[in-house]
Amino acid sequence: MALILGRNSKKAFSLLGVLGFVALIDTSMITPIVASHARALGADPFWSGLVAGTYSLVALPMIVLSGYLSDVYGRRRMITLGLAGDLVVMVLYALSPSPPVLLSARILHAVFDSFIIPSALALIGDVFSKSVGRPLAFFWIFVAVAIVLGSGAATGLVSILGFQTVYAVIGVIVAACLVFALSGLPMAEGRYSRARGKTRLIAGYVDRVMISMLSVLSLYFIVGGVVGTLPTILIDNFGFDERGAAAQIGIFMVLSTAFSIPVFPIAARIAERKAPHLTLLLGLSASAASALFIEFGAGITVLRILSALIFGISLASIIFSSSFLVVTLPAEVRGLGSGLNQFATLLGVALSAPLTSLYVTTLGERGVFLLFGAVPSIAVAAIVSVAVRRLKIEPKA
Repeated sequence: MALILGRNSKKAFSLLGVLGFVALIDTSMITPIVASHARALGADPFWSGLVAGTYSLVALPMIVLSGYLSDVYGRRRMITLGLAGDLVVMVLYALSPSPPVLLSARILHAVFDSFIIPSALALIGDVFSKSVGRPLAFFWIFVAVAIVLGSGAATGLVSILGFQTVYAVIGVIVAACLVFALSGLPMAEGRYSRARGKTRLIAGYVDRVMISMLSVLSLYFIVGGVVGTLPTILIDNFGFDERGAAAQIGIFMVLSTAFSIPVFPIAARIAERKAPHLTLLLGLSASAASALFIEFGAGITVLRILSALIFGISLASIIFSSSFLVVTLPAEVRGLGSGLNQFATLLGVALSAPLTSLYVTTLGERGVFLLFGAVPSIAVAAIVSVAVRRLKIEPKA
């Protein structure tokens, strides 16, 4: 694969950009509207919440399995399956006549989406085995662009043209990306080992994989806290109504994601010239600082904005360096490592929103971002500092 794509670096980078964009454009557009779509089809609050929340429940096990399958059957097959499945799912979304059918579409969407990112990350390690920093940063930049564009575009499209338009737009994008991927990915891939020996091999890198997972888990604990608990704090303590609080969360996430875009290349340079653990420590420090600003300055606009910008540094640094650690694993377990990294991402959001809400309900709002934001980041930073001498963090060809 490296020989085929490596001769045309522009084509390889274009393919990475396409995969990064399509990997998140569908989720970023559908997530803000799918609960409302369920309500429009007659769902009660329980059903609409079920439709919205099912994606993560299904994706958690699937994303690990899909990473493993990409090691066994190859990246091209898994990426193609994911894109083709997403295309079918968009039709099912658009034609859903009832909440149960919409729920079925949501489940299938989670299944097929899970095949894309782990396989794409492993593909980067396959193609750019000697220097993954720049292409990995390029991939994540397009993921960030998709998140920024998708969340805002979906709301506008629904308000003007309806829900079906969103699914049609995504379908066109996915179809174009599928054609490009089929023409850009090689038919024959390197031989990957079957199940035999995989457990033993991944066990040799367990410290490295665990550092990758813990760092991204701590990052998304803050994301879940911001989305799940910060609105309650703004409404109860600082006079915001529901729409105003929701707008503030949207501003926070857009600012942090947009600000992360120029940080990715910087993180790549630090990781390749020095070591990824330095980028990781930078991101964890930024996470702790951002959580502290939210904890003590949630009601002050300037401090919320500053927290969002600092969190942008954290997003880029941790997402890049945690994925760097698994992308540079041996090819036989690269997909599985990438799947475990993405599992931690989903788990962080899935756990933190209900846990922070439970904390606020039972113990009050004071200390929530200390306990679920600053403390985990500092703890993981301490683990990284202690374990770095034992980690095999140099890139593996």
